[in-house]
Amino acid sequence: MRPLAYHQGQLAVQAEANTSHVAAKLAAWVGPAEEYAADADLVLLAASDGAELRVVAISGAPPLVLPVAPGILELPARLWDAPWLLPADGGRVRTVGGLVMSLERAERARLNGSIVAGDGRPRLVADEEFTLCRKYLAPSVADATELRVGPSSRLEVALDDPRVAAIVSTAETAFLASVSPDGSPDVAHRGGPPGFLRLQPGRGIVSWTEYVGDGVFKSAGNVRATGAATLVVLDLATGDAVEVVGSGRYVNTLERFRPRLDALVRMPEPFPEQGRLEIDVTSVRLLTGFIHPRRRLDARRVTSRDHVDVQAPR
Repeated sequence: MRPLAYHQGQLAVQAEANTSHVAAKLAAWVGPAEEYAADADLVLLAASDGAELRVVAISGAPPLVLPVAPGILELPARLWDAPWLLPADGGRVRTVGGLVMSLERAERARLNGSIVAGDGRPRLVADEEFTLCRKYLAPSVADATELRVGPSSRLEVALDDPRVAAIVSTAETAFLASVSPDGSPDVAHRGGPPGFLRLQPGRGIVSWTEYVGDGVFKSAGNVRATGAATLVVLDLATGDAVEVVGSGRYVNTLERFRPRLDALVRMPEPFPEQGRLEIDVTSVRLLTGFIHPRRRLDARRVTSRDHVDVQAPR
């Protein structure tokens, strides 16, 4: 697997946060990404439909995807029901960003590359593959085991729709899809205490605090470079979601006068602010049947207050 190549948006944010040294060390990090893929009960794929980034979710009992070779995952055939995942113009490849995860065990990994059409099931051939830390994931478990590919439907609504506010105001789990200057999609987890997402219908904005992460700033750097952003906010109890599409801005607010040497740091507060990201909203949709409903577990999530050995992938 080739090392991560950072573009100018990511390099700029790394420099502002003084994490360039950490990002350089992590460029070749992979970790147990394929093990996480085999054990994941939630898989998300982000791709462009030609106008905006959309996210497809696969949920159910693992294995949802099958590692068949280093960097290659076999995907469910039902993915072909999502037309924006089909290879374009009759070709065999569609560029996607992939995220495999278990919220119950606080495991997640990114596998970005291409969906390749073949005679059998589609495959994701990754050219970027890396495991992420355990921080900020709210523990939950699915209430069903059968394979689901969601969403079942998308309904265009207004940002001030009460159903949107009800989901966003209580959410602990969301996903941010972004795209690099060369058109490569990415999808990442965003989590925090209920209310970490701020909805401002009058200004047409959704915003949130970006917490201290690994120092790579893959998503924030994408947003800095291209502005393209789609935020999917989960309603765990129903499995539905809110999809917010628009133009994003990232501002770094935590400046360090000495370079950060390690990807994982222990801090006094559980959710330390690294920066702020806001989206100027152009469209909002209610997504039904996005994932299986999930039950929030009575367990404490891993945060930046935990020892770095607890934060690290296992």
